[in-house]
Amino acid sequence: MKPDLFSITMYPTVSINKDEILDQLLNVFESNGKFAPTHWGNSEIVKVEYNRNEIIERVVSDSNITEIYLYRDKDVKYLGSFEVNWSPRSFLKLEFHKSIPKKLWPVFFELSDKIAEIVKPCYGVTHIFWPSAYPWNTERERLNMWMDLCANPVPVRFLPNGPLGVGVRTYISSHIMEMFGKEFLLNSPGVVSELNWNGIRIDLLSEPWKADNETLLDSWLRVMEYLESSNVMAIPDFDDDHMGVSFSPNIAWKEYLKH
Repeated sequence: MKPDLFSITMYPTVSINKDEILDQLLNVFESNGKFAPTHWGNSEIVKVEYNRNEIIERVVSDSNITEIYLYRDKDVKYLGSFEVNWSPRSFLKLEFHKSIPKKLWPVFFELSDKIAEIVKPCYGVTHIFWPSAYPWNTERERLNMWMDLCANPVPVRFLPNGPLGVGVRTYISSHIMEMFGKEFLLNSPGVVSELNWNGIRIDLLSEPWKADNETLLDSWLRVMEYLESSNVMAIPDFDDDHMGVSFSPNIAWKEYLKH
């Protein structure tokens, strides 16, 4: 069985519209020829040949450019987008096609770390999505679907509800770290690392790209059980038709939304 998708989702705490920050970010993609973009655009409907100098020049000089899209159409295929002007709603997302060779799976996680070091996400999730059942028929299928939705914290879910949960690799910093408490996060199950940009990284396993989905799910449940005791994680509500999960904010996020 092969994964369906590889994704990186982050909520940056820095503005990417400065030439040095944007330069660093584009360097991350170009540093490995297998991940170098082939095309770019400043909206979903624009797709032109990739040119890093043009991107930097356009972003720095044109305040109307608010978002950048990056594409790779070769062997390792992906679509990425990020907002260049920081706000509490700033969002970065990369989706890699399932055809990414297995030997590059650990490099995918290295790419994620390098991006995180630049954008310093208050919350970020890097995940491998394996095939799952819709609707779910067993308890394991229900939990697997919950894990996958937690690992896809798109703004429509995250902004009103807060952190949904962890993924294969999770980054936490800034005000979200304060909600949990740094020491609480450092004592989390899983493999926890303090990062040089003042973030914390939680991996489900030491080499998660080597594990099968069942092993990842078991570790995910242990980490989630611990983190849920903080009253920060969004509260799940499983649909009666066994097709999905909706979320509601927990105590800490309700307080955050008041300010």
